[in-house]
Amino acid sequence: MGQIMNFKVEGKGTGMRLDAAAGKHTIAIDEPVSLGGKDSAIDPLSAFLSSLIACENVMAQLISQEMKFDLQGISFDVEGDLDMAGLMGDPTVKPYFQHVKVKAVVETSEQQERIDELQKAVDQRCPVFRTLKDAGIRVENQWVKAVISV
Repeated sequence: MGQIMNFKVEGKGTGMRLDAAAGKHTIAIDEPVSLGGKDSAIDPLSAFLSSLIACENVMAQLISQEMKFDLQGISFDVEGDLDMAGLMGDPTVKPYFQHVKVKAVVETSEQQERIDELQKAVDQRCPVFRTLKDAGIRVENQWVKAVISV
């Protein structure tokens, strides 16, 4: 087995808002007013999706170096579909994302075949992506080459 790393986050909730800390870094999470929060920070599910694309970005940076891939930049859009009835207590509805869709636009001199190779490696090694995928959540992940405007 490899090196096990421990991640620890502490948080204090006040109403719907949670202020969390991981070492010297902090994040605030709240719900919109329509769900009882004050809309003072990102909501938990958007924070979760942000974690997914942040993890994919980190892995792309690491793996591109291993592959000698010319990664000049990468932009992400992510969205997830969730039936709110599950959150609100309907036991017949799963209270998690049914589908997550990621689109990455890769700034590179590489061809699409190499972009696909990078994406496959990232998908294989990204802990957040694998957590979703291995839990049986449908994840659609599309990486495309950026179109350079002249």
